[in-house]
Amino acid sequence: MENQKFIIRQLRPELCEDWLGYFDKIAFQDHEDWAFCYCLEGHLTPKRQGEWTDREERREKAIEMIQTGEMQGYLACLEDKVIGWCNVNDRENYLYLTEMFRQVNYQPEEAAGEKVKAIFCFLIAPEYRGKGVAQELLNRVCEDAARDGYSCVEGYPVSDEAFEFQYHGTIGMYKRNGFVEAADLKYVKVMQKKLI
Repeated sequence: MENQKFIIRQLRPELCEDWLGYFDKIAFQDHEDWAFCYCLEGHLTPKRQGEWTDREERREKAIEMIQTGEMQGYLACLEDKVIGWCNVNDRENYLYLTEMFRQVNYQPEEAAGEKVKAIFCFLIAPEYRGKGVAQELLNRVCEDAARDGYSCVEGYPVSDEAFEFQYHGTIGMYKRNGFVEAADLKYVKVMQKKLI
């Protein structure tokens, strides 16, 4: 993206239409079978994930969550066009992670009252992948988390780096940015970056 400047915007209710436009038309151009997603995976338990597959219902739920502030994250924009998205929230707000950790008997070690910012996914428009968009989103997540008093940022890349779908971010990207492996949960690794 030489000579092209993009900006990172924190998701707010007034950006809901931009977010929807990205999910409706751009995000899954090369994976239409995932177009029902609307980035709800982290906010649903695995059981609910399998039960709730209607695209319009998920879209409506996403709108509701954006309006209430429950859906959080960042949009990467090039001029007025959204080209990327990062779903990030307090770790405790992701029901999927809570259930996954319980199923594998993983209990994160942390001090009482520690605040953890969790990155659930990156979704970059097909033509902008590999051009540093996810990197800029990650930079912004870490900057804001430090400013907001979080003790660490956590990501959950797939353990198999050859796996085609790396929407949780790659192990390499996390390592290049000062994250270290906190746990290996067989299919995913827990990568952490301490902020304080």
